[in-house]
Amino acid sequence: MKILFTSLFLLLFLTSCSDSSNNEAAVEVSFDEKKEKKREIKNEKFTLLTTKGEKIDIEMLGNSLISKQLNGKVVLINFWATWCPPCIKEMPLFNEMYEKYGDKFEIIGVLYERNKDPKELEAFLTKHKIKFPVTVSSSNFDFAKRIGNVQRIPESFLYSKDGIFIERFVGIVDEVVLKWNIEQNKDE
Repeated sequence: MKILFTSLFLLLFLTSCSDSSNNEAAVEVSFDEKKEKKREIKNEKFTLLTTKGEKIDIEMLGNSLISKQLNGKVVLINFWATWCPPCIKEMPLFNEMYEKYGDKFEIIGVLYERNKDPKELEAFLTKHKIKFPVTVSSSNFDFAKRIGNVQRIPESFLYSKDGIFIERFVGIVDEVVLKWNIEQNKDE
């Protein structure tokens, strides 16, 4: 009985029919086209503009983040808004980590609000003593979609000093996990 089932399995699943020798090439080309399209989608460049007028150039390659400005630092990309209580709650932690780890750690606060009045934003940043760069460019929303289809805030993405994706935080960042990851990756 086992031999019968094995034979039937081999007959059904390991044989194929083809009326043309070109089918194999057509499938291969189709696969290559899909692979190329996937590459095109995965490799994107963004220029984020900070509230101080500085540009941060970021290239996303798959799940990796490449940036000359951020090279050699553990990086936390944080999507937030001024009207979001959990976002405001995590700001003191971010300020603390930003000061504590200095040139080994960078936070990029990506404002996830459209048409925010610059004076209101500046007052908010001053009130909450934000020490890390905050981006306000129109590409913030494209970047949010590309990095992880951000739809809720706060949402943060942590990368090693080599730009390798480490952790995604949906909601308030877990302080213990953040500190542990910074410590593990800052001196790799």
